[in-house]
Amino acid sequence: MSSIINWMGGWPKEGLVSSSDWEERVEAAAAKLAAEEFGPGRRESGSVREEKLKEQFAKGLLHGKTGGSGSRIKFTKGADGALSWIIGEALQPGDTVLTERLTSRTALQAFRKAGMRVEAVDGDRKGMDPEALTTALFRYRPRMVYVAPSCTEPEGAKWSVEHKAAVLHRCREAGVLLVVDDRQEMLLYEAEEAASAQRQLEPGVLSIGQLPPGLIAGSRVGWIAGTAAPVNRPSFSGGENARKHALGPIEQRALSGLIEEQPMEPLLDMLRIQCRERKRMMTDQLSRQGIDELAWAEPRGGLHLWLVLPPGLDGEALLRGAWLKGVIFQPGAPFFTKDPKPNTVRITHAFADERQIRQGVARLAESIEEFTGRWSRN
Repeated sequence: MSSIINWMGGWPKEGLVSSSDWEERVEAAAAKLAAEEFGPGRRESGSVREEKLKEQFAKGLLHGKTGGSGSRIKFTKGADGALSWIIGEALQPGDTVLTERLTSRTALQAFRKAGMRVEAVDGDRKGMDPEALTTALFRYRPRMVYVAPSCTEPEGAKWSVEHKAAVLHRCREAGVLLVVDDRQEMLLYEAEEAASAQRQLEPGVLSIGQLPPGLIAGSRVGWIAGTAAPVNRPSFSGGENARKHALGPIEQRALSGLIEEQPMEPLLDMLRIQCRERKRMMTDQLSRQGIDELAWAEPRGGLHLWLVLPPGLDGEALLRGAWLKGVIFQPGAPFFTKDPKPNTVRITHAFADERQIRQGVARLAESIEEFTGRWSRN
């Protein structure tokens, strides 16, 4: 068997900014920071450089969310670090969090690990149902509502404007913190949609995001944007929880220097086009297999493709069979807050080249055929 084709997700080893380039920048930033800390004359403190990076993002990638104010940004170790930071400040074990029925696997893991009670609110690809949310807010008295309206995980759907506004209104009326997971927002396939999603955050809303995987190799830069509680608490910037999840000064300095030389917007445009093209190749190859009763949700953006398998086929069982053939992916059940559908899987297409997509889909089809035997291959 040839090498494993990995469609599990995660972070690729390389990116549009190479690992060697980023490592050199980090090493240079570390050396400069050490010289300033211990040398005879300081040229630029870490806090000054952090403020500079905030201003770079506020005037660039996050201008729409922040209104150009760097004070509304906290840098973190990826979007997962941002969510963990908020959980540590805003929630206590036993608190209730409301989510979409189908949502981020890593977010569900983070909530449950922290002792939260997670309840699902019904909805569809247009977004969380406002009336169902009203009922859930009254019934469960949650401390937080967690959603991903710009590019949902794992389907890659984009909420309607009406659903976004209704959910915001209901959370604000109930006095409940709304956390919006925008980690895939910059990878909406249409540039106009990506730009329109960048709207200034309302009071009571925190947005978490990150530079997408595949942009800067070896770097996990995330952030929290907004001014809602608990951001205003003194412990949010200086406590142990903050130190655990905050992006380090060396990485901040390296990123600031990179942005001065290479603006991120053109690189994001390239990555967006790459993801869209690889999604097209993936769906084309799946269509050519002619697998009876295999379906997928057409994503509006992001890194993943959500597959619904033929009835009766379990994603966990399929993974075990496909692994023997050299292709792996994420079973779908862990993405459900309640009532999981076992005949689902998530495929991360964004980091696969054309050869891997062709070979991987062929191996996946063989594995499905061994379980179902419901079609003959062309």
